[in-house]
Amino acid sequence: MSRAAPDALLDGLNAAQREAVLHHEGPLLVLAGAGSGKTRVLTRRIARLIRTHGVRPEHILAVTFTNKAAGEMRERIAALLEREPAGMWAGTFHSIGARLLRRAAPLVGRTPSYTIYDEDDAGAAIRRLMERLDVNPKQFALRAVRGAISDAKNALVTPDAYAALARDPFAQAVARVYAEYEPTLRRANAADFDDLLVLPVRVLEQHPHELERLRRRFRYLLVDE
Repeated sequence: MSRAAPDALLDGLNAAQREAVLHHEGPLLVLAGAGSGKTRVLTRRIARLIRTHGVRPEHILAVTFTNKAAGEMRERIAALLEREPAGMWAGTFHSIGARLLRRAAPLVGRTPSYTIYDEDDAGAAIRRLMERLDVNPKQFALRAVRGAISDAKNALVTPDAYAALARDPFAQAVARVYAEYEPTLRRANAADFDDLLVLPVRVLEQHPHELERLRRRFRYLLVDE
């Protein structure tokens, strides 16, 4: 009886890593310390999905912690497959969010060519709003106001909800600025860094057809975080 050809994608892996790479359908959580080979497991698993199971690269979404890591992941997978995984999405949460938002921009009051505000741009917009609304920066520091708005966004707290909860003078000042900040961004056809996470969530919550489209597109979601 002939022996099965060895799977080169399993070379150099320990038993736990092999188990993770061989996992095909359903959720899987890999917990390990830094430098223990988690990224290697993920890249081998993606390569095996494509090579062994015939998964089309465009059905794979891989999320990493930096853009550099995403580039290295693609390079590793291409080396393992000896070809580019054309159509596969790989990037950080923010870069994936930005990409999703390009398509769905009209659903949140933007165009696909919207501008991404960096920290300086966002800070300048908030500073102008504070001046217009007579919010004293000596009493309420710009950094603190910007941070409070960012925290609210990341907790998916809308300007109206934030205003309803504002009790102390600082929160009330933030609420006034936050209420104007969102329409300011829309008018400028812009999104700040937090919006790259928040706006795609809003699109998926409020527009089921977009959620279903992504579910059909991405059959395998792998996160290296």
